[in-house]
Amino acid sequence: MSIKQTIKKALPPVVLEAMTIHGIARLEKLVCQKNEAVIKGLLNGARPIKIEIGAGKDRGMEGWTSVDMNDDCALNLDLLKPIPFPDDSVSMIYSSHVLEHFKISEIFSLLSECKRILKPNGIFSAAVPNARIYIEAYQNPGAFDPEKFCGHKPAFNYNSKIDYLNYMAYMDGHHRYMFDEENILAILKKAGFKNPRLREFDPELDLKVRDSQSIYVIAEK
Repeated sequence: MSIKQTIKKALPPVVLEAMTIHGIARLEKLVCQKNEAVIKGLLNGARPIKIEIGAGKDRGMEGWTSVDMNDDCALNLDLLKPIPFPDDSVSMIYSSHVLEHFKISEIFSLLSECKRILKPNGIFSAAVPNARIYIEAYQNPGAFDPEKFCGHKPAFNYNSKIDYLNYMAYMDGHHRYMFDEENILAILKKAGFKNPRLREFDPELDLKVRDSQSIYVIAEK
């Protein structure tokens, strides 16, 4: 029997629960302190602040600060909560295949926070998956290449052509919203961004592996 198992057997459940709560609170405090130190350093620095939200991991892009809910990124933040930067402090925000993981109300809340922390004329740039590709696959399955467009195998359970749509709409339970070229621009405009428009693939910013299924957009505060 391991030490961990021995402790669990010896201590009452109420004590174990208290220990767990205490440990979580301590971990949250440490994460908060680390975030505060990183943000303070960025605010006191001379370079423009550029953040990648929902980065997954730090890609090591020069001049960029990675943000996600894990310790692989420079900032460990829950994007459902306010972003702890002051108003008008960030020069550029980028996200790649992030917005589709939120409900529409959450998308607007996140975009509102992005707009708040951006400097006047600051840039919001994003890549989102193009659901139109999968709608067209349903309409014309013979012209669709699932090996190219359904690469995340846990999300692809093919029984008939409707599963091309299921792949994009649900992504094994991770997707909550679908985009096409028209509605992502409308959403950015409704969120208060200026001049939302489509853009080309940027090799210094965007991931090549996602290029075939992505819509790229850019707008200003």
